[in-house]
Amino acid sequence: MSRWNRGETYRRQAKATGYRSRAAFKLLEIEKRFGVLRHAHKVIDLCCAPGGWLQVVTQFCGVSDCQIVGVDVAYVKPIEGVELIQISIDAPDLATRMLERLGGLATVVLSDCSPKLTGNKTVDRERQVWQAQTSLGLALKLLDRNGHFVTKVFDSNQARKLEAQTRKLFQSVRTFKPKASFKSSPETYLVAKGFLGPFPTSAECDP
Repeated sequence: MSRWNRGETYRRQAKATGYRSRAAFKLLEIEKRFGVLRHAHKVIDLCCAPGGWLQVVTQFCGVSDCQIVGVDVAYVKPIEGVELIQISIDAPDLATRMLERLGGLATVVLSDCSPKLTGNKTVDRERQVWQAQTSLGLALKLLDRNGHFVTKVFDSNQARKLEAQTRKLFQSVRTFKPKASFKSSPETYLVAKGFLGPFPTSAECDP
């Protein structure tokens, strides 16, 4: 199946099933393979626009049993049972605000962050890995012990360094490329389970 046909197939499926983006199918595949949402009760979704991943989270957590918070600098249309915060992921007070909203530490932190692509592969990959690094830094502040973290990464030397850092912080870390991702895309996902923290400082995520 060509890149265009695969993308169009998932877009049609998203429209037919009510998902806001084909990215929802990526999280569905991750959940089926790794079960990161199975016992979640406090979930944070970073870079959540337009909300496809949040829709999947509500399916598996249940809005009555789970606190779900979505974060994005862009406006996101409301989703029942989800609290949305319009703010950048590098805002200095974001972690504090999230802990106040949740009333405690999260069980899952998700990040599907991706920069606006410039066409320059080096620049795009550097920007995306910065987003993944920032997401990991937030996860270290927000996750409860044994919590899970999922982040997109664009393949690069920096991404491999980030993976090595993540392996020191979680019981297990797997890389996974969903079928819903384009084969030609540099994106893959780090699925980190069993957070070993919380730690007293965020120094563990420094490059």
